[in-house]
Amino acid sequence: MKREFGAQFPLALKGNGTQEFAISWLVHKKERLPSQWREISEIQDDWARIEILAQALCTDRKNEARIGTGKMSGGLRYWIEHHAKAFFQRQSQYLTALKLYPSLPDLAGFPPGAWALQLPFTLRKPYLSKDDTDFYIIDNPVKKEWVFKVPYIAPSQWKGALRAAMVRELVAWWKETEHRDPQAFAHRRFRLALLFGDEKGEEQGAIKGLSKYLDNIGGDDAAKFFRDKLRAHFRVPKDKPLPHYSGCLHFYPTFFDRIGLEVINPHDRTTGAGKNPIYFECVPAGTRGVFSLLYVPLHFHPSKETARADLDTITEGILAMLTKYGFGAKTSSGYGVAEVDNIHVVSNI
Repeated sequence: MKREFGAQFPLALKGNGTQEFAISWLVHKKERLPSQWREISEIQDDWARIEILAQALCTDRKNEARIGTGKMSGGLRYWIEHHAKAFFQRQSQYLTALKLYPSLPDLAGFPPGAWALQLPFTLRKPYLSKDDTDFYIIDNPVKKEWVFKVPYIAPSQWKGALRAAMVRELVAWWKETEHRDPQAFAHRRFRLALLFGDEKGEEQGAIKGLSKYLDNIGGDDAAKFFRDKLRAHFRVPKDKPLPHYSGCLHFYPTFFDRIGLEVINPHDRTTGAGKNPIYFECVPAGTRGVFSLLYVPLHFHPSKETARADLDTITEGILAMLTKYGFGAKTSSGYGVAEVDNIHVVSNI
């Protein structure tokens, strides 16, 4: 027995007719097995079938394995339309049974000032992202959890999206302020740094990236006030580099139980016609999810007023991210925005 799954079921090496039957069987469009390849019946798991389907990339039946032929739905598109929902709901049952869905923690044993929140939301526009897989039937699969293969948003993705949204809110506030106070800008930037951790690009002697961008936005005085605040907070002498530090926010994953396909068809500027549609997996509009967040001030002891102020600031940032800026890929085109439900908060403030 071959030890590599793809080598055990080499779709790409089969004859043209066998490939046609196999593609339909893999996505449950037909129950008839290829007469020359009956051992394929050993593949019962839906996701294993999709992984074998990816081998069609190396064949002339690539488009058939992606979306079908002509006006007839087939391949991955057929599976998404008719079988994906049931598959992801089964996987969600496993996540529930294993208690892997995030829940609000008991904060009795946490440092004073800790809080946690959950915010249910419903996608108003599809959510796009990029998966980590190297070999898939379409070029733009949505990110999926490695074990259960359900669409999800990783904690690091939430952190990046929320930080980006709150930086945009900071910049918008600064540009709209009539009488700009560099110390006020530095204070807001300092609070964001404590929430999210050190800024990308804050290397000794080579400030770049986000740090350089905010230096340019606030000006030299605000940049100096900001770094003075950090040095005072971490008790770092002026002749020593600033330390790397983690923030107070800890993010949880969000799991979804639906998947869909979006198509973008770039048009030729001369003819005005589109010839090469690009397919994206997505989490479709109307899908529900839950955003979860934990705030634990480990490297300082905030007052009740500071902890509440951080809660208010983060809540405003989350609402801006979900309803205004969006999250995921292609947010500038309107993807990844949502409607929100009531927020749930627990705290020991």
